[in-house]
Amino acid sequence: MQPWHRNISGIAPASIGLMVDQYGFVAYKNSVLDLPPKERGALSLLLQAWPKSVSKKDFALHVWNGRMSNESLARCMAQLRRVLSHIGMIKIDSLYGLGYRLSIQPGDVDASTQFPADRGQQSGTVKVHPSVAAACFYAQQVLQNHSPTAYDRAESIINHVISQAPDYIPAQLVLAQCKANRAISGTPGSPQAIDEALKILASIERAEPGASGLHSQKAYLLDGKWRFNEARLMHEQALLLAPESPATHFNHGLHLLATGAAADAVTAFRSAIELNPFSPEQSIMHARALAAAGASASDIVGHAREAYRIHPDSQQVYLYLLGMLAFADPQPELAHAARHITLSRSSWIYAAGTISYVLAQCGDREGALELIAAQATASVNIRVTHLAALIALDLVDDAVLRVKEAAHVGYGNLPILLSFVENAALKQRSEYSAILAHIFSSQSPSNT
Repeated sequence: MQPWHRNISGIAPASIGLMVDQYGFVAYKNSVLDLPPKERGALSLLLQAWPKSVSKKDFALHVWNGRMSNESLARCMAQLRRVLSHIGMIKIDSLYGLGYRLSIQPGDVDASTQFPADRGQQSGTVKVHPSVAAACFYAQQVLQNHSPTAYDRAESIINHVISQAPDYIPAQLVLAQCKANRAISGTPGSPQAIDEALKILASIERAEPGASGLHSQKAYLLDGKWRFNEARLMHEQALLLAPESPATHFNHGLHLLATGAAADAVTAFRSAIELNPFSPEQSIMHARALAAAGASASDIVGHAREAYRIHPDSQQVYLYLLGMLAFADPQPELAHAARHITLSRSSWIYAAGTISYVLAQCGDREGALELIAAQATASVNIRVTHLAALIALDLVDDAVLRVKEAAHVGYGNLPILLSFVENAALKQRSEYSAILAHIFSSQSPSNT
């Protein structure tokens, strides 16, 4: 008898605590599962259809909006099975000619098995409606787009959540992250936002010192203010307290990259990816660390292509691939591709900087200068994203002036930008060691 003709278990997913809400968010034992949109949509369909199967046509229609390949569906199911392996009783069966079906196999694992939910969901004693937890998780996902629009949207969502549940610690952590991301990236917002975020974390620490995600978030904020010694100790605590959290390893990787430990950063980012293979940002930074650690040009392009293969819908990953192709082998068609990318407030914060670099590197000097000029009045932490373009245009003196200005501001992503292979020419300048010394002199708490 063929395996898809077996009698399936009569155990309903809801009976073990696996449910989907009206917004399509999936929860296990009242904790919203940390799944990206495609995987979340596919699992929602499987749950809603149980005990029946879901056809490839239905997946294409309801999850991929009609633009699905067999490979993308198979990859989605493979990733879902990996995540659901934490609950041994949940299976996704592939039914030849029919599609996929969810089944519950009794006796594999005790129903008390804990599923890894999103960061912070296990912290806090406040019990909230699942829709509140789902909104909090959704705000976290919006933040990962790293655009001005995303920051505005996430902060609006999380402020509404906090108005409904003011003592809900995961929401407060997301609010701190909103403020920090806005300030560190240089998008419009108060330069004091990092301090405001640190105050939020301090209040959380007083209320619940062991809150999930607290130490890693605080370490990230300290890194943003270039207080690297304090951040290092906080990262070490976070890794001890939450070794299974991808965010903990990712934030530690950013710290290592910023402080010049590129090889160690590779290991940290790899750990983050193993725990959560769905994040485009993690893939990019893993590739960035490999490049900073001395990978060859061909390897750099290979890693960029692999990231794009895994995340073909990510603007961040596509732009990173264009940038690395331009770095390794500048060609006019790369500039042509870059010119066709439309920029808006919804674009990745590094989009303009990456496009200006591709244009400059591939011979479109006028187009690169036009993009650089368009952000001439932006904050310095935005303007330094054009360093690679200025270097490619032989305007290294202008690039050094921007670096000095950003170093004087005293916070932001400059230390990480200086690790990028496109900016390596700056290391040959006589002022470079003094700039680094200034960045790494910001070690005292008095610099808040």
